[in-house]
Amino acid sequence: MRGISTLSRTATRVAPAFLGRSLNSSKAFGVARASLSQHAMRTPINAQSAQRSSSASLFCRTYSTEQPPKKAQPLNEKESSSGSSSSNARSPGGDGGMKDMLSLLPSSGPLSPIGIGFFLLTSAGIVYFFTVTKEQVRAEREKSKNKSEVVGKADVGGPFELTDQDGNTVTDKSLLGKFALIYFGFCHCPDICPEELDKIGEAMDILERNPKTKDAVQLVFVTCDPQRDSPAEVKKYLQQFHPGFIGLTGSVDQIAAMCKAYRVYFSKPPRVDEGQDYLVDHAIFSYFMDPDGEFIDVYGKDKTATTMASDIERRVTQFLNAGRKIKK
Repeated sequence: MRGISTLSRTATRVAPAFLGRSLNSSKAFGVARASLSQHAMRTPINAQSAQRSSSASLFCRTYSTEQPPKKAQPLNEKESSSGSSSSNARSPGGDGGMKDMLSLLPSSGPLSPIGIGFFLLTSAGIVYFFTVTKEQVRAEREKSKNKSEVVGKADVGGPFELTDQDGNTVTDKSLLGKFALIYFGFCHCPDICPEELDKIGEAMDILERNPKTKDAVQLVFVTCDPQRDSPAEVKKYLQQFHPGFIGLTGSVDQIAAMCKAYRVYFSKPPRVDEGQDYLVDHAIFSYFMDPDGEFIDVYGKDKTATTMASDIERRVTQFLNAGRKIKK
């Protein structure tokens, strides 16, 4: 009995020291079990049975000291009502929802109410600025376009006085009342001038098939080489091309004045001996003038006879549809 009493006291001292710290710790439980085994070896078998019984009862008492979890107590009516109203106040749909949301924002910085408001105002200002600027640019373009249409005519043409292939005086007034297609060249041109004069003749053949455009355009050839191209020389040269041509020549100053008025470039060698052959560099354009002597358009080397005839026919038709008359 003394052995059992001693074993009980030893178990009472050792087991709580280990099992009281953590019932879930396998290490503490193992140490306590080893200690109990040592004492059991010193006692009889009956004492070991009593030891196991004492240890089991001690383990059960220690484990039972833990309290079960408390059940949730229901709220009384007042607390429930108070909690419900508090929840409504925090919800976005409640009366204080907006205030609660604003309270979540920082008091300063870009995410503060002032910062967000400044960002929105700045964005609206930028959108407004670019919208107004775009509209102003569009208006300026439209204004510029209208202005170019009003004052877009080139300053081409002017007064002149020359002599035709029959020795008659021809001025700018002589061409009024009809459309005029004027080409500047020279009679000794080996290739360019003949090609362009042939093309003009083909365009006139196309126009003469239409009653509206027949005899509506006067063809004019102006020489840029008056020193060699006399009226007789011009008449002989034009016999190779369309019979509707008028050939004009004159003095060097008269030709230079007309070329200046029509913005025509030409150049010849500065020093030429008597009887020496030479070429004249000149612009390759045909100038189309209306019955009032105003410049309409210019046709270059890239235009075909069909293209020229089509454009001339369109402009003559517009002129007639406006109620204007063409001198026949």
